[in-house]
Amino acid sequence: MPPPKTHPVILSPSTITTLPPESFPSPSHGHLTWRTLFTQPNTPTSDLAAGIAICPPHTGHLCAHRHAQAELYYVLKGRATVTIDGHPHHVEKGTAVFIPGDAEHSVVNDGDQEFEWLYVFPGGRFQDVVYCFSGNAKL
Repeated sequence: MPPPKTHPVILSPSTITTLPPESFPSPSHGHLTWRTLFTQPNTPTSDLAAGIAICPPHTGHLCAHRHAQAELYYVLKGRATVTIDGHPHHVEKGTAVFIPGDAEHSVVNDGDQEFEWLYVFPGGRFQDVVYCFSGNAKL
């Protein structure tokens, strides 16, 4: 039996802004919010998960963590430091970042405006991503 057909999905800016912001249950994991754009079971695609994350100015951060899935970032707004396996990288609007699976990574907004980025987990659902925060239990 062939796999079910994947259909295109278009999300308008007004639809995206109505998606509920999410965050980690514990503030010890970071000070940020995100909106999940595409993932199962919300959309008819199962081959990726994607969303937009936002760290507020000066205090915004995502604590060091890892997960089995590789991840892509594309910076939409602002500047920050993304640290991958202990190596800090200064990123700004227009920067693309590839984070290998199981690489420890974190984000710190050290700028004066919001830091906003598109994140993509190729080949999986957001619900399947198990965050392992450094020094903490799995989430």
